[in-house]
Amino acid sequence: MVGRFVLLLRGVNVGGHRRVPMVDLRRVLTDLGLSDVQTYIQSGNAVFSSDRGEAELLPVIFIALETEFGFPIVLTLRTAAEWQAMSSPYLAGKQTHVAFLSDPPQPERVLALQSQDFAPDLWTLSGRDLHLHYPNGTQAARLTHALLERRLHVSATVRNWQTVETLKALIG
Repeated sequence: MVGRFVLLLRGVNVGGHRRVPMVDLRRVLTDLGLSDVQTYIQSGNAVFSSDRGEAELLPVIFIALETEFGFPIVLTLRTAAEWQAMSSPYLAGKQTHVAFLSDPPQPERVLALQSQDFAPDLWTLSGRDLHLHYPNGTQAARLTHALLERRLHVSATVRNWQTVETLKALIG
């Protein structure tokens, strides 16, 4: 059965480093036998169809991208169903983001994070996704990407709500 997926690459095309041109990303994914490959903006967002599952796809894509671009890239993969079911507990807007986690964090790590005050920043965990609200913007955020990874012991890549909604439209 063919399914749709959303692939997120972490830390590419930031400040001219770790360059991954989207035309090359589409080519690599297509060469792997993935179909209907589309990308959105330069930050490493792709949508594709495949008859393979997440457990099979992630290592194959990881190796192909490392081979092509010469450096390892942290990847996050979600099914279309997971992506379409996503809703924000916060008002959707420029201050709303989602940290896509590689794995669900251990409950004791979540409890430890809950015990800390990051006001005015807010967060809500939903499975492997951490919904974030930064009322003062990301530049002033206290609950940073690096802090999340360090405290939860998982890899994370963050996208703003506009990107989440655009990718929802692409997976249709």
